[in-house]
Amino acid sequence: MTNSPDILKAAAARAALYSCLAQALNYPDADLVESLCTGDFPGEVQDALDALGITGRNGAREKLLKACPPNADRAALLLELEKDYTWMCFASKPHRLVYLFESVYNEGKLFDESTFGIARLYYEAGLKIEESFRLPPDHIAVELEFMSFLCFKELEGIRAGDGKIVDYAVELQGRTLDEHLRPFALAVAENLGKHAKAGFYQAVAEIMTAFF
Repeated sequence: MTNSPDILKAAAARAALYSCLAQALNYPDADLVESLCTGDFPGEVQDALDALGITGRNGAREKLLKACPPNADRAALLLELEKDYTWMCFASKPHRLVYLFESVYNEGKLFDESTFGIARLYYEAGLKIEESFRLPPDHIAVELEFMSFLCFKELEGIRAGDGKIVDYAVELQGRTLDEHLRPFALAVAENLGKHAKAGFYQAVAEIMTAFF
């Protein structure tokens, strides 16, 4: 195991990008809008993409800032994002345009094998989902936050010189990506790119496609 700056930088960048995407794919709130308009969210996304050497999306910051400029009316922007998110993910008829649950893509219905499969990985990582938690385990934002958590565990292991922690965190990342998140995220990105009206969600779809 090595403690090289490049490995640390890559793990930190992945953790940050997973966390940003999780925030983007949760129901929009005032904190997201503020982070977008101050430039914090666009800057963090672009820095992560640059650190990971993901080319072809060098304009991510500019696209996000164009969709959510610093002088934007925060309340109006939040309403725009809420309307687009609700239309795509909840209210579209006869079928939703963008499903946010892995089990719907894999088994065609909620709370099926994919739900329990990803929940087992959370359990293996030492995480317990509280009964009061409002999102199913296979919601895209939850899976993304799980990957961010695993990247932070990898960072902790590297800094502590603990190869067992690093190896296990990397193993779980690989299993989560291969068995669950990568095909799921690409399907969400494809549908988001097709149907999003808001520039923010169009940019998120491009970033997800490049990342995964």
